[in-house]
Order: sequence, then C-alpha cells, then structure tokens
Amino acid sequence: MSWRERAWEVKWIEPLLPNYLKPLQDTRIETEHTRELIKEAEEFLTDLSSLSELPRLNKTFKRNIKGFLFKVKIKPKKIHLELIDTKKSTANIRKRIYITIFRKEIKSEQGMGKCIDSTIYYVVNNKTIVRNIRKHPLFQAIFIRLHQLDKSLSGEGFNLEQVEETAVVERQLSSKSEVEKLHINQQIRALLKQYQKLDPLIVTKLEEIEYALEECLKEVDLLDIEEKHHMKRLVNYDLPNLLETYINLNTDQRKKSYNDVIASIHSMRSYIENQSKQLTNSRMDRMNQLIQLNKIRYHSERKGDDYI
Repeated sequence: MSWRERAWEVKWIEPLLPNYLKPLQDTRIETEHTRELIKEAEEFLTDLSSLSELPRLNKTFKRNIKGFLFKVKIKPKKIHLELIDTKKSTANIRKRIYITIFRKEIKSEQGMGKCIDSTIYYVVNNKTIVRNIRKHPLFQAIFIRLHQLDKSLSGEGFNLEQVEETAVVERQLSSKSEVEKLHINQQIRALLKQYQKLDPLIVTKLEEIEYALEECLKEVDLLDIEEKHHMKRLVNYDLPNLLETYINLNTDQRKKSYNDVIASIHSMRSYIENQSKQLTNSRMDRMNQLIQLNKIRYHSERKGDDYI
C-alpha cells in the first residue's frame, strides 16, 4: 500500500492533505451526466484496446462526442488520459479529469500500472475545486479500462475481464471464438455510433456491414486463421481509417472522393457476404461428410443384424 492510500484510510489526515490528494466526496458530481461521461470514456478506451494492429506508441488519440472531449497520450513508460466537458456540454458543473499511470512493466502496484495522477477539476461559485478520484467508486471502471489498454499495448491481448457489464457477458462466453465475435461486434457498433451523422448512404452501408458481420460471425469457428485476421483488420483498421480520413477532408475533397468511398465500403460488405456464403457451403459440406461417415461406420457394424 502506498503512502497516499495509507493517508486516505486515516480520516483525520484528510483535511491536512493538499487539494489534489483529498478524495472526491461531492454529490454534485455524482450525476447522470458524469455517468454518461464515464460510459463514453470506457467505450473510447475499449476501442483503443482493440486496435492491436494500429501503431499506438508515442501517439495521441482523441474523440469528441456529446459535449465530451477525450484524449489519450500513449508513451513507452506512461499513459495519460484527459476527460473534459466542452463548451457544448449540458452539464451543470463542467469537469476536467486527468489520469496518468505508469505502464505496468515500468512501475506497478496491486497488479496494475501505478497511478501518479487522478485529479478532477471543477468550478462551483467561481471557485475552482481540485479533488482526487482514485478511490471513488464511480470512476473505478476507467482505471480498469486503462489497465486493459496497457495490457493490449504489451501484447497480452485485449481482455474485458472485471469490467462491469461486459465482464458479466464475457464470463458467460464458452470459447475464444465467442470473445472474438464480441469484440468485432463491439467495434462495428462503435463505428456506427461515432459516424452516425455522416451522409445517410454511408450510414446505410455501415449498417449493411454490421448485418453482414452478424450473419458471418454466427459460424466464426469455421473461419481459418487468415480469414479471421482479415475480418478483424477490416473492422479494427481498414474501415475506421477510411472513415477517419474521409471525415477530415474539406467539402470539395469529400465531393470528389464520395463515390470512391461508397464503392470501397460496398466492397468491404461484399467481401463479408462472400465469406458468409462460403461458410454456408462449408456447413453443407460438413453435413454431407457426416452423413457419409455415419453410413459407412454404422451400416458396416450392423450388417447381418435384424431390425425391428
């Protein structure tokens, strides 16, 4: 246990602590808006954790959604997270949250990367208040998501264990294939949510990809390693990269590239549909093989027997 944690457990010391170490105990922050911020931040960190094929070290990732601005700076030794209520936020009290952790391989405590900053800043009656959220129950899921991101960066794979709702789902999954299916479905839904304000035709194409994926993933066990890799690359890298590049174009550039973007998304959907057709054929081939095998096996064993 660190000296900070020991200090938090001794109640009489709390008033003597500097503001950035005093635990958050303000019910004005425990609102539905804060819960929504945490939920969106969790999805952002989950998406980052799943992008294992995308170079992430020494990069900054951002997401601006629903009046929230999220930033993650990934360094070889540390991960820094910022959660900010922007001017578009509908929150009565706007917040700025800063969390910095060491990568677990550099410095750890209690099985996770050591946290060196976990402060929240907000203004009440023209006074800026600074508090610590490390032990606040409302924010624990954020620290777990950061831990999962750290594990993903270390090549340990993306794992959603111990993360509230998704953890319950994953504990019920019976195989690695089911986990892969869950991650792919989560990613395509996240893309649909992120780009839902794009041109209606593009959104429709994305919905078609989502449907095609759902059909294809029903038999994910029948895909070989290369096919699974291609599918994950499409969802985790190729499609997000295409959409992100398109959305960063100016108006004229978007018009010029529009048809090519539509054609590219259509090709991705066609690829997934072709995979589904092949899986359907594979199921039928498998059925025929089993029928022939059973005929040979059991007919030969029962020759000469009388049947009633």
